[in-house]
Amino acid sequence: MIDLLVSGGNDPDRLYAAAVRADDGKVLAKATGRSTEQSRRVVFGLSAHIGDRIYIEVVDRADGGWGHINVADANVPVRRS
Repeated sequence: MIDLLVSGGNDPDRLYAAAVRADDGKVLAKATGRSTEQSRRVVFGLSAHIGDRIYIEVVDRADGGWGHINVADANVPVRRS
């Protein structure tokens, strides 16, 4: 499970935070803002991908009034072997 705070513009194609599998670049889960500066906690349930290398990608390809995304407090549990 990965969780993070997201706010900003609502544009799932151009503004989002995503969990991406490193081996092939596949987006496993993503979230966008809701056209507000109030952050909300987003949880990506990724139990089907335990053992995969995953990274968080933040995409901001929009402009205008709500043409931004805010991401904070990302929590990625890691078990060291």
